[in-house]
Formats: sequence, C-alpha cells, structure tokens
Amino acid sequence: MRLVSSAINVAFFTILSRATGFLRDILMAQYIGTSKVMDALVIAIKIPSFLRRIFAEGAFNSSFVPIYSAMHVAQKEEAQEFIKDVFSLMTGILVLLIIAFEIAMPFVVTIMVPGVGQDVFELAVSFSRVTFPFILLISLTALFSGVLNTHDRFSAAASSQIAGNIFIVLIMKLVDPIVLTNGSVVATAIMGSGFVQLLWVLVPCYLMGVSPAIRRPRKSKAMQNFGKRMVPAAIGSGVLQINLFIDTIIASLLPMGTISYLYYADRLYHLPISITGTALGTVLLPMLSRQWRENNVDGAMHNQNRAIEFAMLITLPAMLGLIYLARPLVMVIFERGAFDQTSSIATAQTLAGFATGLPAYILIKIFNTSFFSRQDTITPIKVALSGMLVNVVLNFLLIYKLKHLGIALSTSIASWFNAAVLVYLLKKRQFINFDAALWRFLLKIIIPCIVTFLVLYMFKSLTLPYLQSDEGIHIRAIALSVLVGSGILTYVFLVWSMGLLRFKEYVAN
Repeated sequence: MRLVSSAINVAFFTILSRATGFLRDILMAQYIGTSKVMDALVIAIKIPSFLRRIFAEGAFNSSFVPIYSAMHVAQKEEAQEFIKDVFSLMTGILVLLIIAFEIAMPFVVTIMVPGVGQDVFELAVSFSRVTFPFILLISLTALFSGVLNTHDRFSAAASSQIAGNIFIVLIMKLVDPIVLTNGSVVATAIMGSGFVQLLWVLVPCYLMGVSPAIRRPRKSKAMQNFGKRMVPAAIGSGVLQINLFIDTIIASLLPMGTISYLYYADRLYHLPISITGTALGTVLLPMLSRQWRENNVDGAMHNQNRAIEFAMLITLPAMLGLIYLARPLVMVIFERGAFDQTSSIATAQTLAGFATGLPAYILIKIFNTSFFSRQDTITPIKVALSGMLVNVVLNFLLIYKLKHLGIALSTSIASWFNAAVLVYLLKKRQFINFDAALWRFLLKIIIPCIVTFLVLYMFKSLTLPYLQSDEGIHIRAIALSVLVGSGILTYVFLVWSMGLLRFKEYVAN
C-alpha cells in the first residue's frame, strides 16, 4: 500500500534523525546534565520551537500542501509563482518577528519562565538571542520540504534533520568539553544546524527547477486561500503550543532541573511519535487531499483506517515499553558525567507519565490530518482549545503532590481527551468509518502486547544486575539491548504469526 510504504520510508529517516538527536542529547547530558545551564538551554530551544510548530509544521503544511498539491499538476507555472510568493511572505514576516523578539527577549523569557532564578534567567536570555533566528531557517526548510513531499520525494525532506543533528554533534566533539559546559557553543551550533537543514532541502528543490525569489507577494487567489487557511491553522497550532508553554511556566515554579527532566523525557517519548505520527502525517495529508478532491471517499476512508492500524502497531507496544523500562532506558542512555542518579530517576518518572498518552498523540495527528485534508482548520482549533483547558486544570490539581510527574500525566490525559473529541466529531460528520478489518486488528493486537510485556518482565529480572553494573557503560548498553531486543523480537514474531504484520502490503507501491 502506497500510504504505509511511503510512511515507512519517512519513518526510516526519522529513526536515523532521532538516533543522531539522541547522540546530541547524550553529549549534552554528559557535559551539562540537569544544571542551570541546561535549564537555560532548554528554554532557548523551546522559544523558537514553539513558533516553529506554528509556522514550520502543522499549520504551514495543512495550509500549503493541499493548495500546492492541487496546482502543481495542471498549473505548473502558477505553482512556481505560488512558491515564490509564500517564500517572500514567510521571509518578510519572520525577519520582522526575529527583530522584535531579539529586542524583547528579556520580557519573553520572564513571561515564559517566571519562576527561574536570576542566573538561569540571564543565561536563557543570552542563549535565546542566539537560537531564535533558527525559526526563519527551519520555517523555510518546511516550505521546501512541503514541495518535495508533494512530489513524493520524502527522503530528502525526512533526512534534513539528520544533517542538522550531525552538524551539532561534530561541533560538540570538536570543542573542548570544558568550553561546552557554559552552553554558548551548543546554542550557536543549534542555530547553525538550521542553515544545514535549509540547504539540505533547497538543493534538491533547485535541481527540480524550484528556486526561491524575494519579491512583493502577489494578491493571487492561491495566496488568499493560503492566508485564509494559515491564520486559523496557526491559531490552532498556537493553542497546542500554549499547552507546552503552560507546562514550561509551571515547571519553572518547581525545583531547579524540572525543565531539564521534561526535556530529556520528551526526547525519548517523541521517538515513536516521530516514527508514526510525523511519518503518517507527512504522507497522509497530500494523499487524502488528492482523494477528497477526486471524491474518492472509499479510498480516503481505507487509508485513514490503515493509518490507524499502522500507528497502533507501533505505539501500543512502545507505550508499554516506555512505561515499564523508563528507568533502564534513562539510566543507560543519559546517566553519566553531570547527569546523576537523581536526574535519572526524575526523568524516568516523567517519561513514564508522558508515555501513558503515546497512542493519543499519534491519533490526534491522524485525525487532525483528516480535517486539514478537507480544508477544515477551524474544528481542530476548537478541540485543541478544550484540551488546553483540561491540561491547565489537571496541572494545578496534580503538581503539588506529583511535581514533574504531574505535568507529564496532565499532558497525557488532555491528549486522550483531545483524541476522543476529534474522533467523535469525525464520526458525527461521517468523515471516518472504522471498518471491520480495523476492529479485528485492534482486538488481536492486545495478545502480542500482553505476551511482550511478560517477556520484558522476565528479562528485566535477569538483566537487572548488568543494567546496574559499575564495570562500564558497554555492559549496561549490552544488557539494555538484550532487554529491549527480546521484547521487539517477541512482538514482531507474534504480530507476524497472527497475520497483523502485512509486510508485502506495506512495501507495495
């Protein structure tokens, strides 16, 4: 099936991206740990990331891709002009935004993390001024990635983050570790990785005959449609980011290191999200946009169901594994140097809390794509806003006793609420129909998940002495590989033997 085979292609590069990202985070944990410098770096990463997810990801893709997808076949010249108009508009807006934020950065940091001390505040302002131009570079990367994805050239776009991560790792390995502890080199490397990622997608676009040009954007019908979709989509993405924004504000009121715990846990639980949610969202949006435009209702319904199947195939065992193996994962991957046992335990608790909502995070991406492909960007906004309110209430109810774990659990519960409301609205409008094959799949997938958990339970007891070994990281790494590998092999064998892993269908074109 084209949907899943393309998603697997994207997922492959996403896994490599996450692997190189983990290497970057391992170095940061080793040299910086969960110190005030790391808290400040996380703040400096989050500020452009909030806006990145508004301009460069969901909102932009849901607005740009359907329009460009409709134009590039029948109106090739107009499609080229549309790209230039969007490029010019985005560049102009983001340059002005960068100037404004650079001037107002102390105020921005104060609003974002009101509870941090003066030393963390000063570092966060300094680092954020270095990293903030990243928003322009990564937003333009999203533009050209959208072009490549529309032409079914998913590999170049999906591998851009790999190049960016490798750049950061090389800088960190070439610089004296003592210098790295002050954080400024890492902040500069993060901003520089944006240039690398932009070039990575710009070159293949140029070879396809797509080249940018700065000019005054035209008032074309395509640009008017883009604006009408982009504004509500950006508001919707902004609502989602307010959730994260609130989490960061609350984390700043908790003991030092909480912001870092959330960051490291986020890196781990986002791996399956990237494999499934990002990959499926990247492939599903242009595919559904074409099918709804062609009134191919059966094809769109079929692809939505198969996307849910594939997502659950990955996320259900991943959820169990991340909850049960949170402590060994964090201990082996991050616990060394400045990242001590206290940091490891707190990060593992946070990871387990986030992992409880893992399937919901992916379902939200799929369900939102169903609305976006029909050019409905308003409904996801309303649902996201209600989810944000649930998250805020739960945060204040849970953090007093559970602290960092309370923040993670609030996010997970709010995500399940969001996913439930989205699917209710899709069913009510007859935009989705869960077929018999999906229900059979969901019932059968419970069996391999339970058996895999039992295998992990057994192997965890056997490998525990080696996971806690003081004889070297290689002993703990081998033990973790055996533990995780036993679970993966068991799960893959069971889903294959039960006919749930339809490999031929997944790789078919």
